[in-house]
Amino acid sequence: MRLNSYEVIPALRNHASRVSALLVAGDEPYLSLSLTDQARAFCRENGFNERELFEVDGKFDWNNFMSATQSLSLFSEQKIIELRFNNVPDKKAQTALEAYFENPLEDLFLLISTPQLKAAQQKAKWVTAIDQVGIVSILYPPRVHEYPGWIFNEAKLRGLRLEKDAVDLLAQNNEGNLFSVIQELDYLALYYGDQMISAEDLRSALTQSSKFIAFDLSDAILEGDILRINRIITAFEEEGEAATLVNYLLQKEISTLGEMLLELNNGKNMSQVLSKVWRNKQPLYQQALSRLNLRTWKNVMKMVVQIDGAIKGQIKENPWNAIRRVAFALSGQRLLSLSAIPVVK
Repeated sequence: MRLNSYEVIPALRNHASRVSALLVAGDEPYLSLSLTDQARAFCRENGFNERELFEVDGKFDWNNFMSATQSLSLFSEQKIIELRFNNVPDKKAQTALEAYFENPLEDLFLLISTPQLKAAQQKAKWVTAIDQVGIVSILYPPRVHEYPGWIFNEAKLRGLRLEKDAVDLLAQNNEGNLFSVIQELDYLALYYGDQMISAEDLRSALTQSSKFIAFDLSDAILEGDILRINRIITAFEEEGEAATLVNYLLQKEISTLGEMLLELNNGKNMSQVLSKVWRNKQPLYQQALSRLNLRTWKNVMKMVVQIDGAIKGQIKENPWNAIRRVAFALSGQRLLSLSAIPVVK
């Protein structure tokens, strides 16, 4: 069977006696880890109390795999054998898997995870062999237009009910970071239970989340709202938050704006350039791009170095002042001078 990630566990429940393997192929860490965790838990619930894990690289000795399957047949214990491939299976691995699946053992569940398989690789004999006795699940990260739907489904699994504006807000502020979304959904599940959650509720619930406040800072910078920028940075500083979080966000915004400015400079129109960010964020980015140019952007890039130096103690300056200086500059105003002094060692 070839199934998407949401179909795998229901299929295992319905066809457990006829499924002896699961292949999970994909490059998105959360999707792969989540599905293999669920499969492992299902197996344990159904009497597979032993587990043997093999990390497979080019030097892997397939005799160890064969020994593991043979010892199983001697002692008749239900067991999971997990094969984690660092790379797409090579010829030796494919041959070993094809040989095993000619006569798979009844009391063994083989859980295989690999990097993403190309279309041609998905038709290989070893994949087809798994397909005939088990489940093949090829995982793709949700595309931009699929991302809100993915968040909605993950929320539903946790008993959460999100209004569309709350789903959109999570999608915009996490920009494809699946682990980050899951952390916030788990927090909301504890905070709200099965109540309906709006975007306003979401902001309220995550007020104490430094990461979420950081995205508010991003909006303030793009809008050029100096007072709001200073208020948010001051809150971070007073609460003892790590300056590295805000530094990361600033560098991310600087990189995005730099790419956009270069594209505008190379002849692309504003509509084409803005298509790379979320629709609801486009007016904010347009506002920022209207007041920035490549010269200003390059100056800001030089100023960012001061933040790293201050955080690492390489210069005598409060990191938050360095952060303010960069944030203000991105907002179009030079309100703080370069006051840092190198540390002599």
